[in-house]
Amino acid sequence: MVSRAEKDVIPMKLSTKTRYGLRALLYMAERYDDGTKTVSVGEISRERKLSEKYLEQLFIKLKRRNIITSTRGAQGGYRLVASPEETTVASVVEALEGPISFADCVAGKGCREKGTCLSHGLWKRLKGSIDEILEGTTLADLLVHPGGRDGGAVEERVQEFEKGAI
Repeated sequence: MVSRAEKDVIPMKLSTKTRYGLRALLYMAERYDDGTKTVSVGEISRERKLSEKYLEQLFIKLKRRNIITSTRGAQGGYRLVASPEETTVASVVEALEGPISFADCVAGKGCREKGTCLSHGLWKRLKGSIDEILEGTTLADLLVHPGGRDGGAVEERVQEFEKGAI
């Protein structure tokens, strides 16, 4: 039986935009040579089993934010603007989702309870930790260490957070 508390939990998760976008960009990063090789949306779609039409929508956003660029013609396709070592997960998430925010008070919208909110510090630390991990992780890191470059450090931070140490 599911408790009332479990039913009321709304999971915080990234949308398919970010998950699919990262899968596509990692495919491109695996094939990155000197930044000249292009990959077609059709190829990525087939190899990663993602909708081609959906990828095209995501690529419009990624292109606008200068994460990828396109080349027309027979040998055309998409390529990363910067190397996988320079492309952060934070830049991808922000391009596809917008600014990362889960509480209005730390999203720059101001806090109605400023000065009296007992949980403001918690949300601020949590956002800082998420930002730090995403900004400190590149596509290259994910290719080398699928869990992120710091391996178990993320899990250690989560445990420290749960204990109230950070």
